[in-house]
Amino acid sequence: MMRDLANSDGTKTGGVVSLLKTVALVVTIVGAIPTAITAYHAWQYKVPFTKVPHRLAQYDLWMKNLDCQIEYKALDTAQGTKLDVGACPSTGDIAIRIESTDGKTTYEWIAYNELQKPGEEPPTNLIDLFIGVARADTAGQRSVRTAQAMEVVCQSLVTKNQLVRVVREGGKCFREELSPMRGSIDKREEVPCDTQCKAG
Repeated sequence: MMRDLANSDGTKTGGVVSLLKTVALVVTIVGAIPTAITAYHAWQYKVPFTKVPHRLAQYDLWMKNLDCQIEYKALDTAQGTKLDVGACPSTGDIAIRIESTDGKTTYEWIAYNELQKPGEEPPTNLIDLFIGVARADTAGQRSVRTAQAMEVVCQSLVTKNQLVRVVREGGKCFREELSPMRGSIDKREEVPCDTQCKAG
């Protein structure tokens, strides 16, 4: 009788251990899924692994504001970098186009709901940006002057990964093919101003 009792306790203990091992395995697999998805997005869109969440948020802002008619204002910095900044009137989201002296251009969005509102505490995820800007401004004299603004003539999402826009700047028009996921311009060429925004 004692032997039967020991066998039943051993079977129960073995079953519990087996169940705990299965639960631990399932939790490990489920926990690895977000990392695997992020790795897939990094490979698919050719962006650094650590930048995937930011780039996905940027893509969502492009899609949210795709139909906005944004009026850009242009600034030239002392370092020669050109900034075109505008806001979507309906969402308040801010679009920034940054062109370096070597001609490379990127786009960034700032979501309106991430901006500090009057009377509110600064959002923790943007505080480093504000501190960085304040330190940069005190580090040396910088001059900013108004430049000719960029105007978006048309834009169209031709595929999930390609946005085509025609922009007017400096009296000329340019057709841009850009990746809303990476925020970078893949191709830019001068075109007539009546060019349609469609796949090339």
